Amino acid sequence: MKKYILISLIVLLVIPAILTASVAYLSEDEYKKLNKKERLAYWEDLENDLAMLQQRKADAIALQEEYSACVLEQQDKITALNNEYEATYNSILAMLSVPKTEVPMINDKIQYYNKEISNWETMSDNELWKAKKTVRELIAEYKEYRADSESKVPDYRQDFSDLDNRIANLEKSLDNAKPKYYEDTYTIVKGDWLSKIASYSFIYNDMSKWPIIYRANRDQIKDPNLIYPDQVIKIPRGLPYEWKVYKGECLWRIASYPEVYNNATKWPMIYRANKDKIKNPDLIYPNQIFQIPRD
Repeated sequence: MKKYILISLIVLLVIPAILTASVAYLSEDEYKKLNKKERLAYWEDLENDLAMLQQRKADAIALQEEYSACVLEQQDKITALNNEYEATYNSILAMLSVPKTEVPMINDKIQYYNKEISNWETMSDNELWKAKKTVRELIAEYKEYRADSESKVPDYRQDFSDLDNRIANLEKSLDNAKPKYYEDTYTIVKGDWLSKIASYSFIYNDMSKWPIIYRANRDQIKDPNLIYPDQVIKIPRGLPYEWKVYKGECLWRIASYPEVYNNATKWPMIYRANKDKIKNPDLIYPNQIFQIPRD
């Protein structure tokens, strides 16, 4: 019985390492079939195997103690680094004047801009250009926020870098969507006159171009010397492909306008393109709309 108990004990001790054990362990029935010499040899093998396992266990315990000491040392280093990081992070927030409680709200702002940009990215050029005012407002709003200290919080550096690229691509898409001819608007303020408006850098940066503004707004400006605050006028951009005839105009005069050909001798181009509407090139009428051929 003692032998059987000892065998069972040995088996329990070696279970964790059974895959690497060198002894083929016998069942109780197999052990009973052995003769005395075979049993002595078997017991010798078991004792040797047990000694090996005991040594391995001792080595493992020693390694465990060594590794445990290393783990504790590394944990202390991690704690020190975390404390240093936290102190540096708090210093950055203090310099940016951003309360720590407001940091998570920055993510909401990032998600908002990403969602808005995604909306514009799905639009066709025509749809995007029609929405240009709203798109420009979004871009201006983002750039204003980007200059704010909140966008400098380290947590979101990559997010803002990605947003910068998306905004730049949106600006490029808007520019590519711009038609060859379009009209901006300008709201007149007190002290404006047409040549002054034309001289603004965001208009034409050239006061001599005021007639272009006048001709585009003859439906509401009867006298170019009389404009009024809060009037919303059109600012032509590019060269028009159509022209509405006003009283007193003729083909050579229309051709002479800088926004048309800036050359009166090119009037036949307008005539040939509109023969279905012009029976006599010397007779054109107010409110007729002519096509303006472009190369």
